[in-house]
Amino acid sequence: MYRALTGGAAIVLLLAVVLILTHGVVVPRFIWEPRLQSIQNQYPDQRIDVKRVVLALSLKPQLIISEIEIDDPTRKENVQLALLRLGMNAVESVKQGRLLVDSITLKGLAVQSEKQVDCSSHTLGCSPVLPVALAARGWQSTQVANPGFFTPQIALKKLNIEQATFSVSNPQTQQLLTGQLEQLKFELGNSADASQLSLGWRLGAKAPEVDNQLYISMSAQPEQLPGGALKLNKIKLDIDGQWGGFPWTGTAEQDQLVLAIEQTNNGEGAPFVKINGENLRTYVRRDDLPETHQAAFSMQRLEGGLPAQDWVLNKAEWTYTHEDAQAWTFKVNYRASEGLLEISPDAIEGSEGIPAQGQVREMNCDPDETLIREDKPYWTWQEGWFRVLNNYPQGRFGLVLCPVQQPSVGGAFTGTGASPAGK
Repeated sequence: MYRALTGGAAIVLLLAVVLILTHGVVVPRFIWEPRLQSIQNQYPDQRIDVKRVVLALSLKPQLIISEIEIDDPTRKENVQLALLRLGMNAVESVKQGRLLVDSITLKGLAVQSEKQVDCSSHTLGCSPVLPVALAARGWQSTQVANPGFFTPQIALKKLNIEQATFSVSNPQTQQLLTGQLEQLKFELGNSADASQLSLGWRLGAKAPEVDNQLYISMSAQPEQLPGGALKLNKIKLDIDGQWGGFPWTGTAEQDQLVLAIEQTNNGEGAPFVKINGENLRTYVRRDDLPETHQAAFSMQRLEGGLPAQDWVLNKAEWTYTHEDAQAWTFKVNYRASEGLLEISPDAIEGSEGIPAQGQVREMNCDPDETLIREDKPYWTWQEGWFRVLNNYPQGRFGLVLCPVQQPSVGGAFTGTGASPAGK
């Protein structure tokens, strides 16, 4: 009898251990609540709530945080997250003496924001700020001078986002911008062919006289490079929808794109994403019968950074139709600190495009304060398409590139490569 009871207890204990290892155990609130309170004290203007923390222990430990809410009354923004799962590599964590986070799963993400500016279209000023601030806050928590074992290190192999929605509203003008991330799957395998990146994204904009809908899908083969840089191979992007009263379709393909995190001011300033890419080809079409407008843009190499860094585009070609068909080949240097683009002629073998004339352009200039070059037209996005105008555009426009006087000799555009602002 005693042996039977002992054997039964051992089986129950084994099942309990297996259950804890596979499904996890709820971490008592008194253990993690002081840490939550410490974060709350750092951001007194925000309300931060968490309902439950679960820890699953195995060779692939997981920390699961449920029902997170961050509310910022000052910004009028709210972020809710049903589940955040952080997966760790136990063996590598022990070897490196630091928690190595290699997978992140987000489920039930809902972002709400209220603005008092014109939000009839998706612009930077109508983007929620709080999610970006939270991501930057999480990244900064990994960048400490003397990290300990419990200081996380991000080395992502898997990222999965499910059921994510974003909305920005302006109640005064009855404007509502929405975004729905149907899926985002990122996985790094042992090779580029074994890796995947897929994205499905719906955008919407509604106002009393506006009802825009756009769907964007993307796929690529990611590859981890030495030093932590990420390389995307065989990128494909498709767009389709109704925007600005017109039906749109578009595609983009690129052979490869390399993304790396760097810092301005020789590694002491703010972080930015350094970007290098090769062989980009894009095409966009607006069907508004009886007319059909088409435009194509390609380049052999690009180098720059986000946000607010300099860019260089080599051997670019631009072809579009509106009143007349136009095609140019050129090179572009963009200086972010001044908002200026230098366009210089560049020949492309096999192309029928005309090498563009050298010129400097400023984005969205003030014609009363800028020294305009009168022998060149304005390039603008207006009335739902690209336009070439002899005068500054009247009415509303999305973008205008103004022809300005050349900078002085030895000025902004003497280099041959991108040099991020502040470096």
